[in-house]
Formats: sequence, C-alpha cells, structure tokens
Amino acid sequence: MKRKFIPARFVIAVIVLVGVGWMGWQLLLARTGPAVRLLPAMVHQRLAAHGGVYVPLSEIPAMLRQAVVATEDASFWTNPGIDPKGIARSLLVDIATASFQQGGSTITQQLARDMLLNPRKTLWRKAKEMLLALVITRYYSKDTILEMYLNEIYLGHGAYGVGQAARVYFGEPPQFLTPAQCVMLAGLPRGPSLYDPLENLQAARERQREVLDNMVDAGYLSPEQADRIYAQPLGLSR
Repeated sequence: MKRKFIPARFVIAVIVLVGVGWMGWQLLLARTGPAVRLLPAMVHQRLAAHGGVYVPLSEIPAMLRQAVVATEDASFWTNPGIDPKGIARSLLVDIATASFQQGGSTITQQLARDMLLNPRKTLWRKAKEMLLALVITRYYSKDTILEMYLNEIYLGHGAYGVGQAARVYFGEPPQFLTPAQCVMLAGLPRGPSLYDPLENLQAARERQREVLDNMVDAGYLSPEQADRIYAQPLGLSR
C-alpha cells in the first residue's frame, strides 16, 4: 500500500495562515490591551459618577448571578467571550430585515459595548465588540468579567449596577435580596423600561417567568423550584 504524503505547498500554506493569525492576534492585543486593562477603573468611575458603590461578586447572591447568566449568556462559563451560534443567528436576522435589532451579544460583548464603544448600532461596531470580547477574556477571569458587568449594566430609574438597582426597586442591598427579587432584576438588562416592575408590573412578572424558565433550561432550578420562586412576594419599594 502506498503512503499518502501531504503536499509541501499545503503544509506551507497552513504554517503561513497560522503565522498570520498569530501576528494578527498579537496586533489586536497591542492595540486594544491598554484600554481593556483600564476596564475595572472605568467601571468604578462610571458607578461613582452616578452615585453608586461597587459591589464585589461575593456580595451578589448566587441566584442573581445564575439568573443573569441563564438569561443573558447561557454559555458564559465556557465560551471565549463570544457565542458563534448566537452571533450567526442574530446577524442573519439583522441582514434579512436590514436592521440591527437582534441581540446575540454575550455578557462579555455587552461589557465591551457599554464601556469601550459608542451606542450606534452598526455591523462594524458589532465586529469590534466581538474582537474586544475576545481580548477581555484573555485578560480577565470569568468571575471578574461577571462582576464588572453586574456593576456597570443599566437597570432603569438611573440605576447602574445591581447595587443601585436593588435599592431602587426593593429598598435593600443586593446581598439581602430574595430569590424572587433576584430573578426580577435579572430580567431588566434587555429592557429596563419595558420590564420595570414599578411602572409595568404585568410585563415584569411575565419577564420574571421567562427568566425562571431560562434557569430551568440551564439546570440551575427544577420546575418545582421555579414555581415556588414565582409565587414569592416581590416586596417592591413602592
């Protein structure tokens, strides 16, 4: 039997492609690294500008962390900062509808968009968002990324981060939130005004149910646990 040899030109082409990819990655790190390294300070500054206080991840209930991950980025703990399937799905819809209304952004992409990019929706901004997310994942642990996100995300009524939001909606610091309150907050990033429990309780309750269903799908809760949490009183601040 004759041995099959890989053509030398193919091997050279692969080596060249790998080399170009590596150099491109190093260039990306060099160009974006300085800004990415300032992210923690930027989040602290943003909070301070709006009268907030940074909340360490250890003081944010596990229920709130799990609810946010299940709803905003189910593959957060394993993805490299982007979710290729989610991005492809959202881009196809955006292109087909000639709009930029679809989500598809991971938690890391949202952090990059909120802190490092302008809010204008374009395909170029989406591309930069993805590249920055890859770099952020290179520099920070998943715990640190989630902590920064939970402290910078806008949640309505002038509240940035879960610390301010917990007090606005429930009159409590985040570490004292009930499971039902945690789940309610986790539904706000996608539409703070749309799902505002102080102004639109019915929509907020429907969103709470969606978040609970996401948590069941992700394996954080059983259906019975989700039903018990949904039945809990919310204890709204007004």
